[in-house]
Order: sequence, then structure tokens, then C-alpha cells
Amino acid sequence: MFLTTNHNLRVQTVEEIVGEHRMQKFHGELEKMFYVLKQVQENNRRLTQKCRQLNDQIDTNVGSVNAVLHMTEEESLANIQTQNVNGCIGKL
Repeated sequence: MFLTTNHNLRVQTVEEIVGEHRMQKFHGELEKMFYVLKQVQENNRRLTQKCRQLNDQIDTNVGSVNAVLHMTEEESLANIQTQNVNGCIGKL
């Protein structure tokens, strides 16, 4: 949508100034600005895609970390229970 609108504006503007010789410098600057705008839009698209990928990786890693924490808590509880049982047996 953005490129189509800008393309239409660009074509209209170029048609208006192409006949005027004194506007050639403006035409060149307009071409440069359009090229830069196109690059910025493409970079923005790529960065947005990369952010989505990184966000997906973060979500995956959060799940893994939570699983490890849960396993660690279970192991800690099991160790405490074992120590309590051994402590009680040792007192007998």
C-alpha cells in the first residue's frame, strides 16, 4: 500500500516537473529521497521480521527455563525429604 501510494505520487510529481528544465535538480533530489525511503521501508520490514523471530526464541527459552526450574525444585524437595528420613533413622 505504502509503495503503491508513493509510486503514484512519484509518477505524478515526475510528470509535472519533467517538462520544466529548472526543476531537474529537484527531480534528482526527489529520486534520491524516494530511493532512501524505499531502503528504510525494506530495513524496517527486515527488522520487524527479526524481532518476531527473536521473540519466538525468547518464548521457547522461557519454557525451557521454567521446565528446568521445576525439575530443580522437585530434586531439591526429594533431597530434603531424603535428608529428613535419614536424620530420623539416624536418631533411632
